[in-house]
Amino acid sequence: WRSIFKFLRNPRKPVILAMSRPDAKKNITTLVKAYGSNKALREIANLVLIMGNREIIDSMAPGSVKVMDQVLKLIDAYDLYGSVAYPKQHTQNDISDIYLLPAATRGVFVNIALQEPFGLTLIEAAAHGVPIVATTNGGPVDIVHTLKNGI
Repeated sequence: WRSIFKFLRNPRKPVILAMSRPDAKKNITTLVKAYGSNKALREIANLVLIMGNREIIDSMAPGSVKVMDQVLKLIDAYDLYGSVAYPKQHTQNDISDIYLLPAATRGVFVNIALQEPFGLTLIEAAAHGVPIVATTNGGPVDIVHTLKNGI
């Protein structure tokens, strides 16, 4: 968790984890806005954004560059430094450990995509004992209902 903790002033706070590629359909900017505009939430929890792997933002696909730019500008606008983590890299072997972070801090996993056909990340988070908060558009509705592990 070192690559995540280096961003956070108080890494012991519960973690709100989102893991998706930086795509407009994944609605990451809305999550950052919601977190940034809620002072009470910022005081009690950290936001961890796992937005794929990158070396240099400008070398990403144009849509991803746009989302990353928006996320970074929102972090700056809401002055979320020390409360939001957005590491550049993770490996396949890191995924399980990343899901264990909100489990260890009594946090949640969120998927607020505008439309999510399936929602594998929700199943993975639930398998690690993490409560889930999901979009009501698409497959996550059935996943939340079946797993009885979130809203």
